[in-house]
Amino acid sequence: MNLKIEIHLSTKVMEWDIDYPKQNKISFPLDPKGNTIVINKIILNGIETNKFYNTSLLIDGSDVVLTSIHEISMKGVFTLELDDLYILSHRSNNWHCATKKDDYIFQYEFTNDSFTNRYRDRDHKGFEKKFIPCFGCSFTYGAYQSASDSWPFQLSQRTGANYLNMGVSGSGIDGIYHNLKLLHKAQNFDKCVILFPNFERRIVRCKIDDKYMSIYSTVDLSHVTSEHSFYRNKRLLSKMQEVRDNIIKDVKNRYSKRFLNKIIDYCNKNKIELNVSSHHDDVYDYLKSQNNINLLAKFPRLSLFTERADDGEHPHRKHHEHFANEIVKTL
Repeated sequence: MNLKIEIHLSTKVMEWDIDYPKQNKISFPLDPKGNTIVINKIILNGIETNKFYNTSLLIDGSDVVLTSIHEISMKGVFTLELDDLYILSHRSNNWHCATKKDDYIFQYEFTNDSFTNRYRDRDHKGFEKKFIPCFGCSFTYGAYQSASDSWPFQLSQRTGANYLNMGVSGSGIDGIYHNLKLLHKAQNFDKCVILFPNFERRIVRCKIDDKYMSIYSTVDLSHVTSEHSFYRNKRLLSKMQEVRDNIIKDVKNRYSKRFLNKIIDYCNKNKIELNVSSHHDDVYDYLKSQNNINLLAKFPRLSLFTERADDGEHPHRKHHEHFANEIVKTL
């Protein structure tokens, strides 16, 4: 595979054309000479990458290797490692690309100077201890806020219970059902909390080469121009349009209501205590008519607080704290 790599330093731009995997790393010496050289960005075949991934600096005259490099103040050799996951994650905009059709739907996350394609909670606690998963979209994930600002984290702080943040930005109700069922089969749990998004969202599935890519109809594919990106794949673009057309035709939201009922039936059948709410009026009203659920308070309207997350649109920590407090009152 031919890869064009650009590393934009504060002092200059460096470029390479390599044949991967024959060449799987780029190394070069840097000497800031008492100043600081900043890694402004790294571009892979026209796609800006996360500049913290797979980068290191071997300090000159020592065995010390610093990882996750973005500023260089000491003389040494800078290295960018290239591997399949690094390349695949950027081609898919960090959405998980599976080797099997039925797999979790989520985005890779950076942690501990690396990233992995394993499904996990936002706080990276893992599933070893008894846990209560919290499913939802960006309102659960806590988009554009730190992990500790999200309502699942706040709920853990208030109760001492191990609530795990399983939110996936852009998720629809079908995606929540999909991940909940897979997680329960792999890591048995007896209680969960779901903050449902609006009905007008669906999974978009497409096989690209030998990988299965699953994203949501809320994902914007239009901003990507690099042909190296999976977002420019003609089959994926066609499938996205087909799914969006079906959402428009489904004026009574039968599709998402069916999956919501599947969640209720699955939890009832497997004796999972199901605690639910929504941040959308239509969905919350529909939940009021359902049996075999514990209906929580509705997620607060954004107008309750003037503050917003860093993007200026998503809920602020205050919204998450308020919702966590309301859940504690109910439970």
